[in-house]
Amino acid sequence: MGKEKKEINLEELKEKHESDLTKKEKRLLEKEKLKNMGIAGKLEYIWMYYKAAIFGVIGFIALIFIGVDLYQNAQKETVLAISVFDAGTSNVDTFSEGIREVLELTDENQVIEVTSSYVTDASSGGLDYYSQMAFVTQVQAQTLDVVLLSEDACEIYEGEGYFADLKELLGEEVYNSFGDSIDTHHLELPQEDIGEGLDLPYEPVYIGVLVNTTNTESAAKWIASLAD
Repeated sequence: MGKEKKEINLEELKEKHESDLTKKEKRLLEKEKLKNMGIAGKLEYIWMYYKAAIFGVIGFIALIFIGVDLYQNAQKETVLAISVFDAGTSNVDTFSEGIREVLELTDENQVIEVTSSYVTDASSGGLDYYSQMAFVTQVQAQTLDVVLLSEDACEIYEGEGYFADLKELLGEEVYNSFGDSIDTHHLELPQEDIGEGLDLPYEPVYIGVLVNTTNTESAAKWIASLAD
């Protein structure tokens, strides 16, 4: 008798206008509809009536992940930012780790940023159009400290006043320890003397420090280590 009563009630509910149904009655009817549908029908029904809620849940979860990511990034401190022109197949992680050891960094929130996406134009020696735009933006934002590049590229950017005076940065004693390898605004060394992981199409490698670097001490300490 209980089942018959339920069926009768459901039939009566179906005859009612939707606006006359209580929330409980609406849920009962929806449950009955889903019960009689196939899998495809159920999925379509759920999507039709609950997509707003689904998107709401997805959006909420996304906000949590974004919030966590922003918090973690806010805790990080860039100790030194280096750009390697024409990095090719260089292992920048290995190169970065070597610099971390030199700077004696133990805090994981202190990071070495290595940009390896800048490509030079063979015809001009300088960066190609897109790399140039990104490079100038990074320099203006003061998010770049040191540049590793070819002789041709170094002549261009040194001539345009991008690089700092290395004697002033390093001090006379360290500066002189490089001998003929250093020249006011740039240092030139074989790849093997700069650190592991580099695989560059030019030799020697020229090193310049941006004139508006905000990590002067880190840049000076790393470059000084190359004299050892």
